[in-house]
Amino acid sequence: MGFAAESDVLCPLDIYEHFMKIGLVACFVAVLLSPFQNICGQSFTDLNFESARLVPVPGDTYGAVQFAQALPGWTESIVGAIDTNALYNNIFLDSAGISIFDTNFVFYPASVIQGRYSAIIESGMGYTSSGAIPVNATLSQIGMVPVGTESLQFKAYEFFDSSGAFTVTLGGQTLSLIVLGTGSNYTLYGANVSQWAGQTANLAFTVLAENPHVNDESLVLDAVQFSNQQVPEPSVSGLLGISVLVLCWPMKWLNYRPSCASDIAA
Repeated sequence: MGFAAESDVLCPLDIYEHFMKIGLVACFVAVLLSPFQNICGQSFTDLNFESARLVPVPGDTYGAVQFAQALPGWTESIVGAIDTNALYNNIFLDSAGISIFDTNFVFYPASVIQGRYSAIIESGMGYTSSGAIPVNATLSQIGMVPVGTESLQFKAYEFFDSSGAFTVTLGGQTLSLIVLGTGSNYTLYGANVSQWAGQTANLAFTVLAENPHVNDESLVLDAVQFSNQQVPEPSVSGLLGISVLVLCWPMKWLNYRPSCASDIAA
């Protein structure tokens, strides 16, 4: 029977030091890689709503389509929503909900803003155990803000009563929006978001409910993008301009309601 040489035998102290070294190396590697964890996160998808796959909901008479396929990557958040699907080429009356429409949609005063599809976010009535109440409607998505991003930009058309309003949040913080320009059927908004560059955050567009409820408040949304271009900080006059725009723009359409729009609550 042979015997191991004394130099070949590891004592418990040697084993302990060996694993301590491995642990220190692992921690060092983890620290080095930590700045890159967010870079490897999932990117935002379908920010221009052009990836829609319109899968009809069987038996639905209002043009409902499966939400996940119609707005991939996006999530809706509506208290008391009676339908978690999206409407296609149709809008809600009274009920809160999310719709997607294409260039064939002629019932709405705002046509598709860009490309083939645009989304509509509508606040309105939600239905709870305590009865119907006015509720906000939110369209949101979690993703990684690209490295080098300076601003968030998007195009929107506000179909609001005089009290209508919407908010945009990123990472749970409300963004200060400024108007960068206008088109025939949209306003181009921007906000500084450089502090989130390279981070994973929740981007949310929320249309606030009118209370007491009279009509749905609707926001047509399209062309959301993260840009490496800076936008100017909102000034007092700029904020006043946004307020005037929100108050005055809907007056043209205040009495317009398409008679063939669906009311899911009916």
